[in-house]
Amino acid sequence: MKDIAPGHSNVVPAGRVFRGSDRRATLREGLQGCGEYGHSQTAGRFYPIACVALEVTQRCNLDCTLCYLSDRAEMTYDPPLSVLFARLATIHSHYGPGVSVQLTGGDPTLRKVEDLEALCREIRRLGMRSCLMTNGIRASRAFLSRLAAAGLDDVAFHVDMTQERKGFDSEIELNTVRRNYIVAAHGLGLRILFNTTVFDGNLSDLPALARFMRDQPEIAFVSFQMQADTGRGVLRERPDSITQSSVMRAVEQGYGTPLHFDAAAVGHSGCNRYASVLTAGGRAISVLSHQRLVQQVIAALEQMDRSADAYLDTRDSVRRLVLRRPGLALRAAAHLAGCVLRLGMGLLRGRVRRQAVFIHNFMAADALEEDRCASCVFMVATGNGPLSMCVHNAQRDLHLAMPDKVDGPMGTYWWNSAMRDLSNHPELPGLDSPEQAPIKKLKGQLRARRQNRKGKS
Repeated sequence: MKDIAPGHSNVVPAGRVFRGSDRRATLREGLQGCGEYGHSQTAGRFYPIACVALEVTQRCNLDCTLCYLSDRAEMTYDPPLSVLFARLATIHSHYGPGVSVQLTGGDPTLRKVEDLEALCREIRRLGMRSCLMTNGIRASRAFLSRLAAAGLDDVAFHVDMTQERKGFDSEIELNTVRRNYIVAAHGLGLRILFNTTVFDGNLSDLPALARFMRDQPEIAFVSFQMQADTGRGVLRERPDSITQSSVMRAVEQGYGTPLHFDAAAVGHSGCNRYASVLTAGGRAISVLSHQRLVQQVIAALEQMDRSADAYLDTRDSVRRLVLRRPGLALRAAAHLAGCVLRLGMGLLRGRVRRQAVFIHNFMAADALEEDRCASCVFMVATGNGPLSMCVHNAQRDLHLAMPDKVDGPMGTYWWNSAMRDLSNHPELPGLDSPEQAPIKKLKGQLRARRQNRKGKS
């Protein structure tokens, strides 16, 4: 059976369907259950989830030494558009408009650009935000221009030394690649993000890399993702030198200022640390340096929230705060003005920009913590509804083999990643064993072992 997209599918999600008025309740209850719903918490208070990953392919054109994909990834088929449309409907049924949907994989640019355009248009139609997660190799300016025209909101480039790009021996040398990617995306109306995996091979480069990120006014969001023992990569257990504290210290050293990662929370503190900075002309100042004021603003915005959707209407809530709590609004404005003035000589060298800085502490596959999984703010869309990203990565093959049910205009069909096309019956094949695959279909640990055996023979 061939794909039935782009006609809109009616999906019946196996996960929870929200029919009440409070879509934030589940996340809020998860955070309350593990003691993480304090006065600084934004998750579950202003939004029901931070983002949801929509994996459009398992294929990738790199073989990273740290990779969350499984040994079977290169042996699977891409989901038909109808399956992806159904998963988008599931995301929308859970979280409503406003959620950020990450088009990811593998590397999504290995799919036809027409497929990604169709997904961007559908995400926009549903009132959600779209973000392309890519290593950037195939994300040319022409490619990004087409997606921007189709409604893409953000592009996140993942660049680091785990990718073993030829000719680059440090994160500092990779800044050439990062600059080229900025040029490719600049001026297209896209918010530009950068992701970096932190491991033993680049920890010493982190301050210089953070300084580079600080000094690029086009970058709106920076994410440092700590090594996790999961997936197919040849690097496994995280060294003791890599902790949330050590990464925060290195990033603060690069930004040249304390970043107050504890002032505002985005989910579980064991998973995520967040900072907001103003930058100008090679200087940075933390916006969240007054924690008591931050907590007062969070409490006031919660009181002012009248949004009928799942996400806080920031503009409307701030307007209400100014009208009803003018004293607090004035103190907040004075604090922001003070932050700008503290940029000093940087104001003469460049425009003031705001930049978000994240540190993500992903869990190892064999060390999942129940409270962190129950309060996860980063989800993956599956055939059974959204699932915690760390849980999904630990059980990836299980979900690749799981059938998706798609109810469309021509009836009900099923699909899993062992199949190229849709099936009209639910009895689907299992995934082939990667041990039987040719070496060209393997990456990571299994490829290394196969090559090692071949070398010995």
